[in-house]
Amino acid sequence: MTEMAIDSVASIVQPLVRRGLFKSPETAVRMLAQDYVLRQLESCQVILKQMEDKHGMNYAQFETYVQRRSELLMTTPNAQLGQAIMQDEDDLFDWKAAHELLQSWLGLQTEIAS
Repeated sequence: MTEMAIDSVASIVQPLVRRGLFKSPETAVRMLAQDYVLRQLESCQVILKQMEDKHGMNYAQFETYVQRRSELLMTTPNAQLGQAIMQDEDDLFDWKAAHELLQSWLGLQTEIAS
């Protein structure tokens, strides 16, 4: 990071330090980053919980369920089933993305904490 960027960050958090909310600019940045990561973790967890509630199973179970239904569709073509599977695959994609984001944020949380 350039010295100008560091000065810019320090000037942004300086009012928080002056008001005694943080001991130093470094502490302010670290704690604000930790708070942001925590909120992202919570957001991912909400999505994962919503998917589990919606489908009544965990991700691995749902993945198997979708795979089996897709295999059924191959042997027994059915337009209605095909549409349902497409929706399930969309949910599966969103669920996987939320899980991967959660893992990424967890890794970042570990890095920031040290």
